[in-house]
Parts: sequence; structure tokens; C-alpha cells
Amino acid sequence: MSRDADSAARELLLAKRAEIVTKVDALGEHDPAEVANLGFGKRIGDATTYAVGRMTDAYQARTIYATVADIDQALERLDAGTYGRCLICATAIPAERLQAVPWAALCVPCSAKPARSSVVR
Repeated sequence: MSRDADSAARELLLAKRAEIVTKVDALGEHDPAEVANLGFGKRIGDATTYAVGRMTDAYQARTIYATVADIDQALERLDAGTYGRCLICATAIPAERLQAVPWAALCVPCSAKPARSSVVR
């Protein structure tokens, strides 16, 4: 990739990373006063609804934060000069795919193969 393309890719990756971290942080926020008077009993009520909501937020945060790790790996590939190359077959990943998923580590054909690892498809 050219220096300009590398710079643009880095900007895009860093912007997406910041956006995702902000989302994760928002999912982790809660008001302690919100739960102060909640009681957990045998019946489904506000406390159960709150607990389910918090568990859902925690799962979403974990799932979303996995993308941050993928972005960090893409930034490492950018520094190593291997960004934009498929990790399996080493062919160039099309610009359209990198525009849609800037942290993509695999080309479309390799990403369609059955998963053998945790590489971002």
C-alpha cells in the first residue's frame, strides 16, 4: 500500500476504535440509585428486568470489544507492512472489503471457508 493509503487506513481504524470504545463505555455505565430500591424475589419485576438488561449489556460490551482487538491487530499489520493481505492465502484484500471492514484479516474466499481459527472473517 502507498503511504497515503496507509495513513488513510490508520485514520479509519483509529476512528472506528474510538467509536467502539465509546460504545463499550456507555454500556458499562449505570446509575447506582437505579438499583438502590430494587428487590429480587420469586416474581419477575423491575429487579429481574434490570438484571437481564445488565447481563445483556455486558455480553454486548464483550462482543463489541472483541472488535477492538481485531482493530489493534489490523494496526499491527499496518505497522508490519502486511495490512491488506489475507492472512491465509496472502492475496490482496479488495479495497471495497477493507473500506467496509477495515480490520478484515481475510479475503472473501478465505473468510467463506469453515472456521479453523479465531481470525476475523
